Amino acid sequence: MQYTVAEINNNVAKIQFSDGTWSYVELNADMTEADLDDIVYAIIPPHLKVGSGKPSFLEAGQSRTAAVKPVEEAPAEEGGE
Repeated sequence: MQYTVAEINNNVAKIQFSDGTWSYVELNADMTEADLDDIVYAIIPPHLKVGSGKPSFLEAGQSRTAAVKPVEEAPAEEGGE
């Protein structure tokens, strides 16, 4: 998605999106172009994002509980010497 850096003041960039909405991003001197693009990608307004497909378990109107995803342990190696 294209975005415009509308202003930079006190090392903070005002990011303008295609629909006129905007947000601010704190800048630092060590930031790369890829870092900036990644930060802006993460803050794109939800109504401008496009998903890659709806999971089969999900339907509109469904209530769910937000939770931290459990860490899966790596399977133990079999065999040995």
